Amino acid sequence: MSAHDDASRPGPSGPTSGTGPVEPDGPAGPGVVEQPGPEPDPALPDIAGCERVFRRNGLPLLVEGHSLDRDVFGRSAPFLLVVLLAELTGAVRSGWPAWANALALLGGAAIVAGAYAGLNVLRARPWSTLPQSVGVPELAFFVLVPALLPLVFGGQWGDALLTVVGNLVLLAVVRVVVGYGVLSSLWWGLARVTDELGAALLRLVRLLPLLLVFSLVLFYNAEVWQVFDRTHGVADLVLGAFFALLVVLFVGLRSPAEAREALAETAARLPGHERATRFSRGQTANLATMIASSQLLQVLVVSLGMGVFFMALGTLTVTPEVMALWDVDGGTWRQTVSLAGGGGVGGADLVVTQTLLRVSVAIATFTGLYYAISVQVDAVYREEFVDGIETQLADVVRTRSRYLTLLDSREVEPPVAR
Repeated sequence: MSAHDDASRPGPSGPTSGTGPVEPDGPAGPGVVEQPGPEPDPALPDIAGCERVFRRNGLPLLVEGHSLDRDVFGRSAPFLLVVLLAELTGAVRSGWPAWANALALLGGAAIVAGAYAGLNVLRARPWSTLPQSVGVPELAFFVLVPALLPLVFGGQWGDALLTVVGNLVLLAVVRVVVGYGVLSSLWWGLARVTDELGAALLRLVRLLPLLLVFSLVLFYNAEVWQVFDRTHGVADLVLGAFFALLVVLFVGLRSPAEAREALAETAARLPGHERATRFSRGQTANLATMIASSQLLQVLVVSLGMGVFFMALGTLTVTPEVMALWDVDGGTWRQTVSLAGGGGVGGADLVVTQTLLRVSVAIATFTGLYYAISVQVDAVYREEFVDGIETQLADVVRTRSRYLTLLDSREVEPPVAR
């Protein structure tokens, strides 16, 4: 091979000539070629993917720049719009004819549209501007304007006040449910209950003997049936709400300490992720809400199971003859169930009564409260539950470490030359 052939052969950096290799100009300077950097791993999530992981795990407050008007009420805007449209029925009156109610609905829609156009004008916007975010002005509009309809169409001050209070309560619920990712937490908790159904049943079996004794003694007590046979329906609702509040208090008071404990254990297990385990007060509250939601879901599953069990047990064993012996009427309604052949059990039909439903719901509520208290002091259950939370939290912390790194790199990224 000749020297001329060697000089004219392309090299690894490009063609060469007799005067030596000539490198093309690169961004770093003339004659310098930058080596391409490592390609990003497509398996790792980007910023948006990390934020989806946070929301899916019920921790939306880990998203940097999380705001009420965009991430809470803004995401709930379609739901709030549906509620606002439903509240147009506040202009309808039961004593009016159909044509008058139709005109009232049109008038109510005109009042709402006119009030929103006026709000835009007051804010120096074109009257037809759609909301860019859901802030204080939009929330005040949602609370107050629908309350005008009962006042304008019938002068119903009580309905107007009820509308204001109801909308305020609804916004508070949206603030908690969406702002703290309660639905995502419940979904994770349901998946956890499904995946660990065997372990959950074993934990329940440990508590089952005392639980059944406690429940059966109450269920086959004539005085309990007489009480719920003669109480008003409102009293049942108040009693159920009271015990549900007790369950929430027992679980909620323990959750902040569990959140701090889980964060500390996760930081110890992941020494390279100290920054990602430093949660603000709001983020720690978000974690506590996620823990409480999953525990409350377990209590709900146990209560529902016990309620169905006692409904079936009462239908089979508490017959009309037993209720007559206990001086129990059965409530305002009853349903007779005839099995195949029409003979029922032992030649008698099965009867489901309102009192049976009330007693079963009451026993299920008592059982849920007992279960909630028991698991708070059961060391084995606490260890298993906290381990599961720490496993989930470790995945979230790793994702947050990458998320914070991506945010940092985006902030220091130099502008692209044009």
